[in-house]
Amino acid sequence: MAETRLRLPDETYEQIKQIAGADAQSVNSAMVIAIEEYIARRRRERYAAMGRKIAERDRELLDRLAR
Repeated sequence: MAETRLRLPDETYEQIKQIAGADAQSVNSAMVIAIEEYIARRRRERYAAMGRKIAERDRELLDRLAR
């Protein structure tokens, strides 16, 4: 498992600390979950953008297939 040091603004740290406490988990666990969710969201956005690009590129073909 990799280890890293992360510097956060005090306000951000307090917010993640409150979230972790409300969810009965450690600050580390809350941060790992937040990072994993961020990565998943970025991946979904990237795939959606690729899908839009392909649909735009192949619009004529898709229209003909839809008939």
